[in-house]
Amino acid sequence: MSRKKNILHCYSERGICLYDTVEINGIMQYIQVRGENKSAPLLLFLHGGPGGSMAGLCHIMQSEWEKNFMVVNWDQRNTCKTYLANKNNAAAIAQSGSISDYMADIDAVIDYLHTIYDFEKIILVGFSWGSLIGAEYAKTHGDRVSHYIGIGQHIHYIDGLQYSCEWLKDAAKDSASDINKIQRFLDNIPQPPEMNATFLRSLQGFSMLGAKYIAKDGRPFPLKDLLTSPFLNLSEKMSMLRSDPKLFTGTYHTLMNHDFRKNLHFDMPVLFVSGDEDFVCPNQLLERCFDDISAPFKKIAVIPKATHLCFYDQPTVFLKEITEFINITM
Repeated sequence: MSRKKNILHCYSERGICLYDTVEINGIMQYIQVRGENKSAPLLLFLHGGPGGSMAGLCHIMQSEWEKNFMVVNWDQRNTCKTYLANKNNAAAIAQSGSISDYMADIDAVIDYLHTIYDFEKIILVGFSWGSLIGAEYAKTHGDRVSHYIGIGQHIHYIDGLQYSCEWLKDAAKDSASDINKIQRFLDNIPQPPEMNATFLRSLQGFSMLGAKYIAKDGRPFPLKDLLTSPFLNLSEKMSMLRSDPKLFTGTYHTLMNHDFRKNLHFDMPVLFVSGDEDFVCPNQLLERCFDDISAPFKKIAVIPKATHLCFYDQPTVFLKEITEFINITM
């Protein structure tokens, strides 16, 4: 068996390796389901970004998850395989991306999963941007979600940047040059908040400083694994590497103006997992409002020596946290 087939179809009849593109709210959207045991709980992963599909790297970042769960990856609007399936309509899709758009999409993904699996509720996992739409969906869909897990939980875009800049200033206190760079970045955040090419370049500089002073223990991004991924063809790989922010105009508006703290009620157990070196979505903002969160069970797990990609930096610790959470709250 070739390497590609061995990875794409690695599970026996007890498991599943499903790859499908289905129409969701007028858009052809890609869904994949993988797991070594069909009787395991179903887990829907909402990727970050926007545009940060995990489907092509599932064999690198989620292989251990697939031993415990049926893992669903879904390429959201204008992302990777979904983008290429709707390329002729991408400009129109770019203007969408409201909370209601994504709530309807998640609803339809779960409806689709009900057509192929017998389950009552789903475990919903949101990462970074995906935690914004994941948390909002969970708050209003207790009838469909059994557990919510927020990884690098998004709280508020501008408040998060401002907190991280102060964190960076303290870490860079011996470098007047870098402190000045951080202050210039803060001063040039668009008001009202919007994503444009100038601000995107500034964010790249901010990220470099964050890696220099805070996120020191992160693993390098697995670029080689992305380039050799058997899940992606060349066009799909290029779409991941050259993702255009103009494809997410409406989504960025949602990202930069949403406030998690406006509604803090969950009808299901919730777990928030973060790396202690995460300056992208600093967990300190979550800690400030954590006492006000209403849920049958709630927990924050901060993983040492881990960055925004805490599940990749410390995969064993991360998997232990989420499996214990599921087991004690089932």
